[in-house]
Amino acid sequence: MKKQVKKTILLILFCCCGGVAQAQEKGVQSPSIAAAWAPVKVDHHIGIRGGYAMGTARFEPIRNTDMLMGLMLGGLTYKFDVPKQKYVGMIEVDLTWTQKGYTRFQNFDPEAGVEQEQRTCEIELPILWQPYLPLGRGGSRFYLSAGPYVSYALSSEIRGNYDPKDKGNIPPWQKYDYDPTKDNRWGYGIAVGGGFMIAIKRFAISVEGRYNIGLSDILKGVEKVPDNNYFRSPMDQIAISFGVGYRFRQDGTRALREEL
Repeated sequence: MKKQVKKTILLILFCCCGGVAQAQEKGVQSPSIAAAWAPVKVDHHIGIRGGYAMGTARFEPIRNTDMLMGLMLGGLTYKFDVPKQKYVGMIEVDLTWTQKGYTRFQNFDPEAGVEQEQRTCEIELPILWQPYLPLGRGGSRFYLSAGPYVSYALSSEIRGNYDPKDKGNIPPWQKYDYDPTKDNRWGYGIAVGGGFMIAIKRFAISVEGRYNIGLSDILKGVEKVPDNNYFRSPMDQIAISFGVGYRFRQDGTRALREEL
C-alpha cells in the first residue's frame, strides 16, 4: 500500500514538472509567473507652481504678532504615482523659492504701532505624501498633503517703528545682515494641506492650499545667546498655489525585465 502511494505522488510531481517545462519551452508562462510579471503602470508628473503666501511667527515669551501679507513663492514639482493603487497616494517633492515673514507689534497693543517686520527669502524642499480621491478616469483628483520640509534662508529684510494706519509713511525694506552667532539660516517643519488636480490628457492643472508649521527657530535661544531674549521663534506660512504639470507613464515591469 505504501509503495503504491509513493508511486502515485512521484507520478503527479513528474507530470507537473513536465507540464511546466513544456510550457516554458513553448514560451508560455505559468499563471504564477504571469502574475509576478503583471505590468505595473507608473506615472511621473513634472511641473511648476507659484502663488501667494502670508506668514507669522510664534515667539516665546509671547509677543503680539500678526500676519505679514504680500509674500510670494514659486518653483519646480515632481510627483510619483501608481494609478492602480488609487487610495495609497502620490509622493511629491518640490524645490521652491519662497518668502516667509511676520509682523510684531510694540507691547501687546496693535494701536501702538509696528515694532518690527521681517521678510526672508528661502529655498525650501518638502517631501509630501498625498493620498487622493479620484474624480473620474482621466486622472483628476482631490488630494491631501502631509510631510516634512527643510529650508535655507538666502536673504532677509526688515523694517519697523511705524504706524500701520499711516499708509503714506511706511518705511522701505532694508537689508538684514545675518549674524551666525545669533541667527539660524537653516529651518525645518511640517507641511499640511490639500487641493485638487484637473487632468487634461497628459497635462494637469492644480490648485493647492498649504500650511507650513515651523519647528525650528529663526533666532538662537537665550541659552546660546542671552541678548536674543527669546526661548522660541519659529515662523509659519499659509500659502495658496497654482501649478501646471506634464505626465508621462512608464511600465515598471518591462523596465525591470530588461534590466534582468
